[in-house]
Amino acid sequence: MIHLRRAQRFILSARPFFQSPSCHLAMLNLFRAAAVVLSFCAAASFGAPQTIALANGEWPPLLGEHLPNHGFGSQIVSRAFALKQIQVNYQFYPWKRALEEARSGRVAGTLLWSSNADRQKDFLISQPVYRSKTMLFFNRSRPIDWQQLRDLKGKNIGVTNGYSYGETFNGLINNRTLLADQANTDEQNFAKLLANRIDAFPCEEIIGMHIIRSEFNPEALQRINISPKPVHEEPMYLLISRRHPNAEQLLHSFNAGLAQMKRNGELDAILKKAFQR
Repeated sequence: MIHLRRAQRFILSARPFFQSPSCHLAMLNLFRAAAVVLSFCAAASFGAPQTIALANGEWPPLLGEHLPNHGFGSQIVSRAFALKQIQVNYQFYPWKRALEEARSGRVAGTLLWSSNADRQKDFLISQPVYRSKTMLFFNRSRPIDWQQLRDLKGKNIGVTNGYSYGETFNGLINNRTLLADQANTDEQNFAKLLANRIDAFPCEEIIGMHIIRSEFNPEALQRINISPKPVHEEPMYLLISRRHPNAEQLLHSFNAGLAQMKRNGELDAILKKAFQR
């Protein structure tokens, strides 16, 4: 009873302080400070995008360090992630190192790659980003008509060192059904084609058209044609390193963003620009 009376006397004596203007100002400043802290916390939790690094390479116009948006392929990957509040920073390397940087987990993943059993061991494979088509380019002055690759028997076909043109095509070269004329770059093979030093040259369609436009005079576009049937085609993927701590979440977010781009037409719009001849 004595303690209760003491408490009542303390409250009554303190009442003037809590009712004073200085107390109201102090309490108001306290609430304002708390609101600022909470707003920063909310931004950090919900508003600020997550940032990841991806290993990239040179494959213009789809991929490239100095291309607008780092190329059409990079633009697709960036946009798909951005739709899920994930920002992408690209680190550019030679292709072999790009794959190793991602495999080791030093970056979250890498683009754009085909899928095989070896890569599936170390990476989660996304939904297809782009379907690559290797087409047969030829000089209009020496047209080529073929239905199966074996129909090209005896033709002098340009190939670029280090490139694969699909299992069937590579097999025909290895058993000498097709005559391979090797060059170090795609540009060299297109120069040979324009000079009629080779009969045909297989090259990824978008890449080939970009090379002709950027490396040769406008007349080259009129002199080179493309067979309507692909030599080889395969989907290209984003690879997410299994060593990344959020690998599953990143894959899910990317696939969801890519699906959204398909639904709203953004994906088709980007690829249409890439395919313009």
